[in-house]
Amino acid sequence: MPRLLALTVAACLFMSFAAASRAAVFLSELCDPQNNYTTDRFIEIYNSGPDAVDLTNWSVIAVANNVDVTTWTLSGTIAAGQARVCGGPTTVTGFTVHFQSAVWATTAGYMNWNGKVGDGAKLRNASNTVIDIVVATGTLFENADLVRNINITSPNAIYTPSEWTSTAVTLATDATPGTHHGSVASGPGPRIRDILTDPVSPIAGSGTHVQASVVDTSGAIASVTTVWGGSAASMPNAIAMELLSDSTYRTLTQIPAQVAGATIHCQVQTVGASASSQSSTLSYTMPGGGGGGAPTVVAVGEMSDSTLLVHFSEPVEEVSAETPTNYTVGALVAVDAVRDPQLTSQVLITVRNIPFGVRTLSVSGVADLSANVAVVATRNFTYIDVSIPAGYYNGIIGLRGSALRVALNNRIRNHTVVSYSGALTAYGTTDVKPNGKIWDVYSDVPGGTPPYEYNVGQTGQGGSEGLGYNREHSFPQSWFNGSSPMYSDLFMLYPTDSYVNGARGNYPFGKVGNVDYTSQNGSRRGSSSSPGYSGTVFEPIDAFKGDLVRSMFYVSARYLGQDSSWPGSPACDGAQWYTWAAEQYLAWSQADPVSWKERLRNGAIYTYQGNRNPFIDHPEFALAIYDSNAVLDVADARPSETMRLHPSAPNPFRTTTMIGFELARRSPVSLRIFDVTGRQVRTLALGGSWEAGSHSLEWNGRDDSGVLLRAGLYLCKLDAHAASETRRIVLTR
Repeated sequence: MPRLLALTVAACLFMSFAAASRAAVFLSELCDPQNNYTTDRFIEIYNSGPDAVDLTNWSVIAVANNVDVTTWTLSGTIAAGQARVCGGPTTVTGFTVHFQSAVWATTAGYMNWNGKVGDGAKLRNASNTVIDIVVATGTLFENADLVRNINITSPNAIYTPSEWTSTAVTLATDATPGTHHGSVASGPGPRIRDILTDPVSPIAGSGTHVQASVVDTSGAIASVTTVWGGSAASMPNAIAMELLSDSTYRTLTQIPAQVAGATIHCQVQTVGASASSQSSTLSYTMPGGGGGGAPTVVAVGEMSDSTLLVHFSEPVEEVSAETPTNYTVGALVAVDAVRDPQLTSQVLITVRNIPFGVRTLSVSGVADLSANVAVVATRNFTYIDVSIPAGYYNGIIGLRGSALRVALNNRIRNHTVVSYSGALTAYGTTDVKPNGKIWDVYSDVPGGTPPYEYNVGQTGQGGSEGLGYNREHSFPQSWFNGSSPMYSDLFMLYPTDSYVNGARGNYPFGKVGNVDYTSQNGSRRGSSSSPGYSGTVFEPIDAFKGDLVRSMFYVSARYLGQDSSWPGSPACDGAQWYTWAAEQYLAWSQADPVSWKERLRNGAIYTYQGNRNPFIDHPEFALAIYDSNAVLDVADARPSETMRLHPSAPNPFRTTTMIGFELARRSPVSLRIFDVTGRQVRTLALGGSWEAGSHSLEWNGRDDSGVLLRAGLYLCKLDAHAASETRRIVLTR
């Protein structure tokens, strides 16, 4: 996939051609005018183009004091370059409101929408996903107009203050309702927006196209031209641009190939119906400069405790590439270097005793195939400690079943919580491939060619694959009510293609029988063929099945005793796996052993959260917990239709807890408590006839002799109607 190219122009960015070929709708303006605020506040959205967007099932939400107070259900089509306004039905100063809501002007929440802490807006797309958000962290737009900056052309699901500018206004008409800037044109005439290069990263020795969106509301556009040259003061060359579709123009021929290190300056000029316009002067630089076209280092991947895979910007000559002394990490010199015989831009080097943390690889003396030699070509990388800290699993090795799960919970709970937005930053360390791209388990093809790849930070949403990645809860958030700290736990949170993430939804992982969806890397969705479950499941490719199910096992151990209020799922009761899921996931874990990728991810997350995934460090733990000899840690089935054992409350508890259950009809009842060894310690009900309906019994943490039991995990088992159900209870002291 293409990546954004930083330019040397303060007011504008070049963006990828691929990115421009899809429309982007985003929040563009929020206004709380000083006067007439009870009628004239508004929220604006904008389509940066180049294509129109159907807004059916989209919505804009006003947020006041961090509470959603008004929702506008959108409809119709928003054209490229069009801004549309959400507001009240009656305005005093007079401006067009495209999406009206009387609730906007009458609710108490609206009166609190004044640009102070917790106020802002959200934009949801047709998939009901929040794709853009702004929320005040201080007094942001009180008596003011908050406008998206000119260089922003796509939504951002993480509020970024630097994308917005606030200006005091008295009336709403002092702002710009229904008209969003975004043009880089000066003066009257056609508006020129979204100037792009194709390819996004121009390659030395290859030509480059220029593309732009040009709109003239006064009449037809006569011509669009790109002028270019070697400096901003001299751009004598001109290339005509042709209309591709709607408002998008592209150069008829490429700006000719340039040598590495060369900088090209260009400007888009257009003649409209009544006036002419020109863009700011923009520039891009060919990679490989600073060494006379020499190779540069584009990525460094950690391949083992002492080996690094160095990715160069171009193929490199064998002898110089395989000279170990050409590579250093700080004061450490490589002791071995081997160029890949097929991928000759990659060299595997051995450097021993690299300290953990952010390091710098320096390369000098390596030449490309044209004899251009690198001189101090550098690249920063994070060297990760994959080793298990000494003593981390003391007292745990050798345990089995529930006892092992409790011990693991005691070891990995109370981790340092990373913010949900912080996960995107963490991915730059935790989920990066050796080539520097994001490691997306739904698009990667180990040993093959992935259909697309993402650069770090290339997030986004879209109606198809390859348009951006987001954060997927491998253990879906609907299974745990979306609460913290689960919501941002990096061990269950993966960067995945947004579209495939949506296709997975909240279906459990399982083996697919009849397929109804297949992603480009071969992940599938469809009816389950996993024994014991026939509903819809999602099946990742074989190379990542072990990765994902070891995250499932982590959840079960990490959140033991914290899952009493979780809704559960077809695969689990709280964080406890049903038999079919436990058996399937155990099989996948054994078939797909722990990879180096997982070890790196485990070590990297440890630096953020201070805890580890035990099932990566010791994959045998899964067998010790979930095999047939540890059935007390696996839920036997979904709850019976004739009875239901509710989570106890409180759980965990210190003195007493209430255990509730329901009966569909009159029946004898047995309600007993077991410890983790399976020994019965307390009988709360045995025999007798209980009427249909809801019932509850209290347990005081004592055994049948009245002796106070030790703190730990206990199992509560209900038997009725020839069925049984078990739940976990944690006793604390």
